[in-house]
Amino acid sequence: MRPSISAAALLFLLPLGASAQEMPNFSGSWVLAWPEPEVRHGRKLTPAELQVVQKARTLRATYLEHGKTRTCTYNLDGTASKNRAAGGAPSSDTASVKFATLLIESTVQIPKATLQMEQKWQLSADSRHLIVQITANASSSAVGGFPLGIWENVYNRKTVGVKNQKAGVTSQKAGLRSQKSGARRTSPPSP
Repeated sequence: MRPSISAAALLFLLPLGASAQEMPNFSGSWVLAWPEPEVRHGRKLTPAELQVVQKARTLRATYLEHGKTRTCTYNLDGTASKNRAAGGAPSSDTASVKFATLLIESTVQIPKATLQMEQKWQLSADSRHLIVQITANASSSAVGGFPLGIWENVYNRKTVGVKNQKAGVTSQKAGLRSQKSGARRTSPPSP
């Protein structure tokens, strides 16, 4: 006689495997690969960098852009945290992880308007690239100088001992960015 598993026992075992999904770990040092850095006065600017330290319940992201450093701390359980957005505006943020995506929702208070921002962070299959899709909307059209719409930033994991990362960036970027219509092609400041 062959042993068999009843349908009820199988249904009981399926949720156990599904709940064992691991939370992605975004920790590491990252260098912005796409969009490429701006060129000013005939020189290409240094690409933005992002340093992430993720613990069980928090994620700390330190942005280094144009010589300025800004650090944001997000609670991964969905509770609100207070940070500063690019440009120094106060921001109220909530963060949660769903499957392999970190979702950060922000409300940024600027003069004459409120910005609603959403960031979706995902790692590439080999964990060498961090893809951040950003959506920004405003309560008023009086938002001067702040980008609105949808765009994508692609970061490469910064590795020690690699002298020429640009060669890897050039060959990698075409396959990583989305070709969605309406996607921004220029790099706005980070939230």
